[in-house]
Amino acid sequence: MFYISRFKDIEKREYECEVVTPLFLGSADPKKAELRVPPIKAALRFWWRAMYDGTDIDSMAKKESNIFGSTDKKSVLTVLLHHENTKTVLNDLPTGKMVPVEGKTYRTSIINYLAYGLFEYKSNIKKNVYTKEPIVPETRLKIMVSFPNVFEFEVMKALKALITFGGIGARSRNGFGSLHCAALMDQMIKKNSELKSFTSFSKEAKLFNQFKKHATWSDALSEIGEVYRNARLNLDRRHSWDNRKFISLPIEAQRENIPEPIRHGRHAKPYFLHVNKTTDGKYQGQILFLPYRYKAKADDRDNQTNDYMAVCGKMNEEILKAMGGAK
Repeated sequence: MFYISRFKDIEKREYECEVVTPLFLGSADPKKAELRVPPIKAALRFWWRAMYDGTDIDSMAKKESNIFGSTDKKSVLTVLLHHENTKTVLNDLPTGKMVPVEGKTYRTSIINYLAYGLFEYKSNIKKNVYTKEPIVPETRLKIMVSFPNVFEFEVMKALKALITFGGIGARSRNGFGSLHCAALMDQMIKKNSELKSFTSFSKEAKLFNQFKKHATWSDALSEIGEVYRNARLNLDRRHSWDNRKFISLPIEAQRENIPEPIRHGRHAKPYFLHVNKTTDGKYQGQILFLPYRYKAKADDRDNQTNDYMAVCGKMNEEILKAMGGAK
Protein backbone atom coordinates (compact mmCIF):
# COMPACT_ATOMS: atom_id res chain seq x y z
CA MET A 1 0.00 0.00 0.00
CA PHE A 2 1.24 3.50 -0.70
CA TYR A 3 0.09 7.02 -0.06
CA ILE A 4 0.67 10.09 -2.23
CA SER A 5 0.71 13.71 -1.19
CA ARG A 6 1.83 16.85 -3.00
CA PHE A 7 3.31 20.00 -1.56
CA LYS A 8 4.96 22.60 -3.76
CA ASP A 9 5.47 20.09 -6.61
CA ILE A 10 7.03 17.51 -4.28
CA GLU A 11 5.81 13.92 -4.39
CA LYS A 12 5.79 11.94 -1.14
CA ARG A 13 5.12 8.22 -1.17
CA GLU A 14 5.22 5.42 1.36
CA TYR A 15 5.55 1.72 0.61
CA GLU A 16 5.08 -1.18 2.99
CA CYS A 17 7.76 -3.77 2.23
CA GLU A 18 8.70 -7.18 3.55
CA VAL A 19 12.12 -8.83 3.67
CA VAL A 20 11.87 -12.06 1.63
CA THR A 21 15.39 -13.49 1.94
CA PRO A 22 18.02 -12.84 4.65
CA LEU A 23 19.34 -9.30 4.32
CA PHE A 24 23.03 -8.79 5.16
CA LEU A 25 23.37 -5.05 5.75
CA GLY A 26 26.13 -3.97 8.09
CA SER A 27 26.30 -1.13 10.59
CA ALA A 28 29.24 0.53 12.31
CA ASP A 29 29.89 -2.94 13.67
CA PRO A 30 30.29 -5.02 10.47
CA LYS A 31 29.04 -8.15 12.25
CA LYS A 32 25.76 -6.49 13.26
CA ALA A 33 22.81 -5.96 10.94
CA GLU A 34 21.10 -2.59 10.58
CA LEU A 35 18.62 -1.18 8.09
CA ARG A 36 20.15 2.01 6.70
CA VAL A 37 19.22 4.52 4.02
CA PRO A 38 22.55 4.91 2.11
CA PRO A 39 22.60 1.32 0.73
CA ILE A 40 19.01 1.72 -0.46
CA LYS A 41 19.82 4.97 -2.26
CA ALA A 42 22.90 3.32 -3.78
CA ALA A 43 20.74 0.42 -5.00
CA LEU A 44 18.22 2.85 -6.49
CA ARG A 45 21.03 4.63 -8.33
CA PHE A 46 22.30 1.29 -9.71
CA TRP A 47 18.87 0.25 -10.98
CA TRP A 48 18.22 3.71 -12.42
CA ARG A 49 21.38 3.30 -14.50
CA ALA A 50 20.34 -0.21 -15.50
CA MET A 51 16.99 1.13 -16.74
CA TYR A 52 18.45 4.14 -18.57
CA ASP A 53 17.33 4.21 -22.22
CA GLY A 54 19.81 6.60 -23.81
CA THR A 55 23.27 5.94 -25.23
CA ASP A 56 24.96 9.26 -24.41
CA ILE A 57 26.93 8.59 -21.21
CA ASP A 58 27.55 12.28 -20.54
CA SER A 59 23.82 13.02 -20.70
CA MET A 60 23.16 10.05 -18.44
CA ALA A 61 25.70 11.24 -15.87
CA LYS A 62 24.16 14.72 -15.83
CA LYS A 63 20.64 13.37 -15.38
CA GLU A 64 21.82 10.95 -12.70
CA SER A 65 23.49 13.72 -10.69
CA ASN A 66 20.34 15.86 -11.00
CA ILE A 67 18.37 13.12 -9.25
CA PHE A 68 20.80 11.30 -6.97
CA GLY A 69 23.34 14.05 -6.39
CA SER A 70 27.08 14.26 -6.89
CA THR A 71 30.13 15.82 -5.30
CA ASP A 72 28.84 19.17 -6.59
CA LYS A 73 25.14 18.99 -5.81
CA LYS A 74 22.74 17.52 -3.29
CA SER A 75 20.32 14.75 -4.19
CA VAL A 76 16.71 15.81 -4.79
CA LEU A 77 15.60 12.32 -3.73
CA THR A 78 14.95 11.83 -0.03
CA VAL A 79 14.62 8.29 1.34
CA LEU A 80 13.49 7.51 4.89
CA LEU A 81 12.99 4.17 6.61
CA HIS A 82 10.65 3.15 9.35
CA HIS A 83 10.74 -0.25 10.99
CA GLU A 84 9.94 -1.77 14.35
CA ASN A 85 11.26 -4.84 16.09
CA THR A 86 13.83 -5.67 13.41
CA LYS A 87 14.80 -9.28 13.97
CA THR A 88 18.29 -10.54 13.34
CA VAL A 89 19.85 -13.95 13.71
CA LEU A 90 23.39 -15.32 13.72
CA ASN A 91 24.48 -18.88 12.88
CA ASP A 92 20.95 -20.09 12.30
CA LEU A 93 20.00 -19.98 8.61
CA PRO A 94 18.40 -22.91 6.76
CA THR A 95 20.95 -24.95 4.85
CA GLY A 96 18.71 -25.36 1.82
CA LYS A 97 19.34 -28.19 -0.61
CA MET A 98 22.60 -30.12 -0.26
CA VAL A 99 24.53 -30.47 -3.53
CA PRO A 100 27.72 -32.36 -4.53
CA VAL A 101 31.01 -30.46 -4.40
CA GLU A 102 32.95 -30.58 -7.66
CA GLY A 103 35.64 -33.26 -7.44
CA LYS A 104 34.86 -34.07 -3.78
CA THR A 105 33.08 -36.89 -1.98
CA TYR A 106 31.04 -34.66 0.33
CA ARG A 107 28.08 -32.34 -0.25
CA THR A 108 27.54 -28.68 0.58
CA SER A 109 24.60 -26.40 1.26
CA ILE A 110 23.44 -24.41 -1.74
CA ILE A 111 22.54 -21.54 0.60
CA ASN A 112 26.12 -21.52 1.89
CA TYR A 113 27.37 -21.62 -1.70
CA LEU A 114 25.41 -18.46 -2.48
CA ALA A 115 26.49 -16.80 0.79
CA TYR A 116 30.19 -17.59 0.34
CA GLY A 117 32.32 -15.09 2.25
CA LEU A 118 29.72 -14.36 4.91
CA PHE A 119 30.70 -17.31 7.12
CA GLU A 120 33.73 -19.29 8.20
CA TYR A 121 34.27 -22.96 8.90
CA LYS A 122 34.69 -23.91 12.56
CA SER A 123 36.66 -27.15 12.75
CA ASN A 124 35.80 -27.75 16.42
CA ILE A 125 32.09 -28.06 15.61
CA LYS A 126 32.59 -29.10 11.97
CA LYS A 127 30.19 -26.61 10.48
CA ASN A 128 30.04 -23.22 8.82
CA VAL A 129 29.30 -20.32 11.15
CA TYR A 130 28.01 -17.00 9.84
CA THR A 131 30.21 -14.08 10.87
CA LYS A 132 27.63 -11.48 9.84
CA GLU A 133 24.08 -11.46 11.12
CA PRO A 134 21.23 -10.95 8.65
CA ILE A 135 17.87 -9.28 9.06
CA VAL A 136 15.48 -12.20 8.87
CA PRO A 137 12.69 -12.84 6.33
CA GLU A 138 9.22 -11.49 7.17
CA THR A 139 10.71 -8.38 8.75
CA ARG A 140 8.49 -5.47 7.73
CA LEU A 141 9.66 -1.98 6.90
CA LYS A 142 8.28 1.17 5.38
CA ILE A 143 10.22 2.95 2.64
CA MET A 144 9.31 6.63 2.32
CA VAL A 145 10.49 8.59 -0.71
CA SER A 146 10.04 12.23 -1.68
CA PHE A 147 11.17 13.97 -4.87
CA PRO A 148 10.19 16.75 -7.28
CA ASN A 149 7.30 15.51 -9.39
CA VAL A 150 9.26 16.17 -12.60
CA PHE A 151 11.37 13.14 -11.63
CA GLU A 152 8.44 10.86 -10.84
CA PHE A 153 8.98 8.53 -13.81
CA GLU A 154 12.72 8.25 -13.19
CA VAL A 155 12.45 7.53 -9.47
CA MET A 156 9.59 5.08 -9.80
CA LYS A 157 11.23 3.00 -12.52
CA ALA A 158 14.31 2.63 -10.31
CA LEU A 159 12.24 1.70 -7.27
CA LYS A 160 10.18 -0.84 -9.22
CA ALA A 161 13.33 -2.41 -10.71
CA LEU A 162 14.94 -2.71 -7.27
CA ILE A 163 11.91 -4.48 -5.80
CA THR A 164 11.25 -6.65 -8.85
CA PHE A 165 14.76 -7.73 -9.80
CA GLY A 166 17.27 -6.77 -7.13
CA GLY A 167 18.06 -6.77 -3.45
CA ILE A 168 19.74 -4.88 -0.65
CA GLY A 169 23.02 -5.63 1.08
CA ALA A 170 25.75 -8.24 0.64
CA ARG A 171 25.27 -11.03 -1.93
CA SER A 172 22.20 -9.36 -3.38
CA ARG A 173 23.08 -10.71 -6.85
CA ASN A 174 22.93 -14.17 -5.28
CA GLY A 175 19.37 -13.69 -4.11
CA PHE A 176 19.89 -12.30 -0.62
CA GLY A 177 18.15 -9.12 0.52
CA SER A 178 15.14 -9.56 -1.77
CA LEU A 179 12.20 -7.35 -0.79
CA HIS A 180 8.48 -7.71 -1.50
CA CYS A 181 6.02 -4.91 -2.20
CA ALA A 182 2.99 -5.78 -4.33
CA ALA A 183 2.49 -2.13 -5.36
CA LEU A 184 5.96 -1.99 -6.92
CA MET A 185 6.12 -5.28 -8.82
CA ASP A 186 6.68 -4.73 -12.55
CA GLN A 187 8.29 -7.46 -14.62
CA MET A 188 8.11 -5.63 -17.94
CA ILE A 189 11.69 -5.36 -19.15
CA LYS A 190 12.87 -3.08 -21.94
CA LYS A 191 14.90 -4.82 -24.63
CA ASN A 192 15.18 -2.17 -27.33
CA SER A 193 18.71 -0.86 -26.81
CA GLU A 194 22.20 -2.06 -27.63
CA LEU A 195 24.70 -3.34 -25.08
CA LYS A 196 26.25 -0.63 -22.93
CA SER A 197 29.60 -0.57 -21.17
CA PHE A 198 27.88 -1.17 -17.83
CA THR A 199 25.19 -3.51 -16.51
CA SER A 200 21.89 -2.47 -18.05
CA PHE A 201 18.77 -3.64 -19.83
CA SER A 202 19.22 -4.17 -23.55
CA LYS A 203 17.89 -6.31 -26.37
CA GLU A 204 20.07 -9.13 -24.95
CA ALA A 205 18.40 -9.08 -21.51
CA LYS A 206 16.48 -12.18 -20.44
CA LEU A 207 14.28 -12.95 -17.45
CA PHE A 208 14.05 -16.60 -16.43
CA ASN A 209 11.00 -16.81 -14.18
CA GLN A 210 9.28 -20.11 -14.91
CA PHE A 211 10.47 -21.80 -11.73
CA LYS A 212 8.36 -23.68 -9.21
CA LYS A 213 6.50 -22.11 -6.33
CA HIS A 214 7.70 -23.19 -2.90
CA ALA A 215 6.45 -23.01 0.66
CA THR A 216 9.68 -21.43 1.93
CA TRP A 217 12.13 -18.82 0.71
CA SER A 218 15.02 -21.24 1.28
CA ASP A 219 13.53 -23.82 -1.10
CA ALA A 220 12.94 -21.16 -3.76
CA LEU A 221 16.46 -19.78 -3.39
CA SER A 222 17.90 -23.30 -3.38
CA GLU A 223 16.21 -24.08 -6.70
CA ILE A 224 17.56 -21.09 -8.61
CA GLY A 225 20.89 -21.34 -6.78
CA GLU A 226 21.34 -24.93 -7.90
CA VAL A 227 20.30 -24.05 -11.47
CA TYR A 228 22.80 -21.18 -11.58
CA ARG A 229 25.59 -23.28 -10.04
CA ASN A 230 25.07 -26.26 -12.36
CA ALA A 231 24.87 -24.06 -15.46
CA ARG A 232 28.12 -22.36 -14.48
CA LEU A 233 29.92 -25.62 -13.71
CA ASN A 234 28.90 -27.06 -17.07
CA LEU A 235 30.78 -24.30 -18.90
CA ASP A 236 34.23 -25.80 -18.21
CA ARG A 237 36.00 -28.96 -17.19
CA ARG A 238 37.22 -29.18 -13.60
CA HIS A 239 39.90 -26.61 -12.60
CA SER A 240 39.40 -24.70 -15.83
CA TRP A 241 38.11 -21.11 -15.87
CA ASP A 242 38.38 -20.24 -19.56
CA ASN A 243 34.61 -19.83 -19.84
CA ARG A 244 33.58 -19.34 -16.22
CA LYS A 245 35.75 -16.22 -15.98
CA PHE A 246 33.20 -14.43 -18.18
CA ILE A 247 30.40 -15.16 -15.69
CA SER A 248 32.27 -14.72 -12.42
CA LEU A 249 35.78 -15.91 -11.74
CA PRO A 250 35.76 -18.28 -8.75
CA ILE A 251 37.46 -16.78 -5.70
CA GLU A 252 39.55 -19.92 -5.30
CA ALA A 253 40.94 -19.41 -8.81
CA GLN A 254 42.89 -16.43 -7.54
CA ARG A 255 45.04 -18.81 -5.51
CA GLU A 256 45.78 -21.10 -8.42
CA ASN A 257 48.78 -20.91 -10.76
CA ILE A 258 46.80 -19.76 -13.77
CA PRO A 259 47.54 -17.10 -16.41
CA GLU A 260 47.36 -13.46 -15.35
CA PRO A 261 44.61 -12.45 -17.85
CA ILE A 262 42.31 -15.04 -16.29
CA ARG A 263 43.32 -14.55 -12.67
CA HIS A 264 42.86 -10.80 -12.82
CA GLY A 265 39.93 -10.80 -15.22
CA ARG A 266 37.25 -10.75 -12.55
CA HIS A 267 34.13 -8.84 -13.65
CA ALA A 268 30.67 -8.30 -12.19
CA LYS A 269 28.51 -11.24 -13.12
CA PRO A 270 25.55 -10.48 -15.38
CA TYR A 271 23.09 -12.71 -13.47
CA PHE A 272 20.77 -11.54 -10.70
CA LEU A 273 19.09 -14.18 -8.54
CA HIS A 274 15.92 -12.99 -6.83
CA VAL A 275 13.08 -14.51 -4.80
CA ASN A 276 9.54 -13.14 -5.10
CA LYS A 277 6.67 -13.64 -2.69
CA THR A 278 3.61 -14.55 -4.74
CA THR A 279 0.00 -13.47 -4.21
CA ASP A 280 -0.84 -16.85 -2.66
CA GLY A 281 1.89 -16.57 -0.04
CA LYS A 282 4.36 -18.86 -1.83
CA TYR A 283 7.94 -18.13 -2.87
CA GLN A 284 9.24 -18.24 -6.44
CA GLY A 285 12.74 -17.66 -7.73
CA GLN A 286 13.85 -15.94 -10.90
CA ILE A 287 17.15 -15.21 -12.67
CA LEU A 288 17.68 -11.99 -14.59
CA PHE A 289 20.40 -11.80 -17.26
CA LEU A 290 21.79 -8.30 -17.86
CA PRO A 291 24.93 -8.40 -20.03
CA TYR A 292 27.24 -5.52 -20.93
CA ARG A 293 30.09 -4.85 -23.35
CA TYR A 294 32.81 -6.99 -21.84
CA LYS A 295 36.20 -5.33 -21.71
CA ALA A 296 39.37 -6.66 -20.11
CA LYS A 297 41.71 -5.17 -22.71
CA ALA A 298 40.86 -1.94 -24.52
CA ASP A 299 42.44 -3.06 -27.81
CA ASP A 300 40.38 -6.24 -28.11
CA ARG A 301 36.93 -5.16 -26.96
CA ASP A 302 34.86 -6.60 -29.83
CA ASN A 303 36.39 -10.08 -29.71
CA GLN A 304 36.11 -10.21 -25.93
CA THR A 305 32.45 -9.18 -26.05
CA ASN A 306 31.76 -11.85 -28.67
CA ASP A 307 33.43 -14.51 -26.51
CA TYR A 308 31.57 -13.24 -23.45
CA MET A 309 28.18 -13.36 -25.18
CA ALA A 310 28.90 -16.85 -26.57
CA VAL A 311 29.62 -18.16 -23.07
CA CYS A 312 26.54 -16.40 -21.69
CA GLY A 313 24.51 -18.01 -24.47
CA LYS A 314 25.63 -21.45 -23.30
CA MET A 315 24.82 -20.49 -19.72
CA ASN A 316 21.34 -19.33 -20.73
CA GLU A 317 20.71 -22.59 -22.60
CA GLU A 318 21.53 -24.53 -19.42
CA ILE A 319 19.14 -22.37 -17.40
CA LEU A 320 16.40 -22.91 -19.99
CA LYS A 321 16.93 -26.67 -19.84
CA ALA A 322 16.55 -26.58 -16.05
CA MET A 323 13.22 -24.75 -16.47
CA GLY A 324 12.03 -27.39 -18.91
CA GLY A 325 12.57 -25.15 -21.92
CA ALA A 326 10.17 -22.43 -20.78
CA LYS A 327 11.11 -18.90 -21.83
